[in-house]
Amino acid sequence: MRSIFGLWLLLPILPLAGFPERNARGETSENHLLLQGKIEISLPQKTFKEGDRLPLLFQIQNTGKEVVRIFPSQDFRNTFQIIVKDKENRIVTPIEDPEFADPILKRRSLVLNLSGDETKEIILHKGDSFAKTIYLDEFYAFSPNEEYQVRGYFFPNFQEDKNHFVRSKNSPAFFLEPKVRTASARSLTSGFSETPGVSPEETIFLFLGSELKKNWESHFKWIDFSEYILGYDKFAESYSESSPTDRQLIVEEFKRYLADSPSGTLKYYKILSVDFLSSSDAKVQVYVERAVQRYSARYEYIYTLKKSEVGNYWKIKNLLAKVRK
Repeated sequence: MRSIFGLWLLLPILPLAGFPERNARGETSENHLLLQGKIEISLPQKTFKEGDRLPLLFQIQNTGKEVVRIFPSQDFRNTFQIIVKDKENRIVTPIEDPEFADPILKRRSLVLNLSGDETKEIILHKGDSFAKTIYLDEFYAFSPNEEYQVRGYFFPNFQEDKNHFVRSKNSPAFFLEPKVRTASARSLTSGFSETPGVSPEETIFLFLGSELKKNWESHFKWIDFSEYILGYDKFAESYSESSPTDRQLIVEEFKRYLADSPSGTLKYYKILSVDFLSSSDAKVQVYVERAVQRYSARYEYIYTLKKSEVGNYWKIKNLLAKVRK
C-alpha cells in the first residue's frame, strides 16, 4: 500500500513557477508572486457617461512573508493584460493591435522610481503593493447603454516567461450611459433649419464626432470657411487675393485637404471647458489624441466660435492647436 507521506515528499520537486532564479542585477532570487501575490483591479465608479475617461487601477500586493520581485515589460500592455466582456459574455476587441509599436506611448508608460529613473525590477516586501492606472477608453470603443466586465491578468516576467501569470481576484463591471444630448442637437444632423438652438459645446462635439466617423458633409457645415481658412498659410494668401468665384474653388480644395487628415487620424477627444467672450463669441477648449502613421500625439485645441446671424447655432471661425507633452 502506497504511503500518503511518500506522495507528499514528491511534491517539492514540481516547479511552482517558471521564473528565472535571478533578479535584474544577476543575483539569485525566487519569485513567490504566484503563491503569495494578490492582484486586484478597480474602477472609481460603476457608471460612466459616453466620452468619460475610464481609469482602471491595477494593484499588485505582496501578502506573504517572502520578498517578491517583478520584472515589468517596457510595453506595459504585456505585463498588465486585460480582457473585457459585454453582458452577453463576448470578448470585446481592442481598438489597437497589442503589438502596435508606439514610441510616444512607450515613453509615457515607463515604470519610474521616485528619482525619475526607469525601473527594470520592482521589489515588494511583506505588505508592499504596486499600482498602475490604465485608461480603458484608450484601447476600447465602448458602446453606450451597454454593461461591461473587466478581468486583469498580470505577467510578472513577460519577457522571459509568457506562460505564468496571476489573474485578478475580482472582475469589476461598469455601465456606459449615453451622452446627454438635447432634442435640438440630435435633429441637427439633418440640417440647421430644424434646429431651434445648439450650444458651442454641442457644436464642437458634433464637429469632431463627424470627423471621427469621417462624415465630412456634416463636419464641414460647422465651419465658417471665410475666416477658418485664413488660419492655414497654405490657403490664406490665395483665398484673400482671389475673386468670389475663385474663392469657392479654393474652399473646395481646402475641404479635400482637411479630409486627408494632415494632422493625423482622430482617435479620442474630450471637451474641457467653454468660455463665452460675449453673447455672440465663445471659445471651447478640447483635449485631442491623434495617430500619425505609427506615432501618437496629444493636443490641446482652442476653437473660437461665433453665433450665426440666421438661426440659433454657432460656427467655427478659428482653431489654435497646442502640443501636449
